Amino acid sequence: MQITINNKPLRVKLARTPEEQSRGLMNISSLPKDHGMLFVYPREQLLSFWMKDTSIPLQIAFIGADKRITQIESLKPYSMASVKSKQPAQWALEVNLGWFDDNSIKVGDSVAIPGAIKIRVLK
Repeated sequence: MQITINNKPLRVKLARTPEEQSRGLMNISSLPKDHGMLFVYPREQLLSFWMKDTSIPLQIAFIGADKRITQIESLKPYSMASVKSKQPAQWALEVNLGWFDDNSIKVGDSVAIPGAIKIRVLK
């Protein structure tokens, strides 16, 4: 699917289930230039990410329920350190390291996320 930030399109895979969120971008060797992964949660909550088994350098943006970026952090390959949202977020967006800077995207920018995204709840 496609999302847009500051008129910059980004193709994203969705991580909606706990299993998809746990796996994230582990065990991939590259990520195309304008691609990423959007982690989708049913409501705002404090989020925590690490880079276990992830070999490519990434950045993560935490996004609030109002679809505004609240925080951007860099993620180091294979790091076991947790990177946490400083405030509750409903989405997290992982992209290649430098993508936000290359596209002049910063904290406070709005993310156009289609409203039809549904959360898969495992029973």
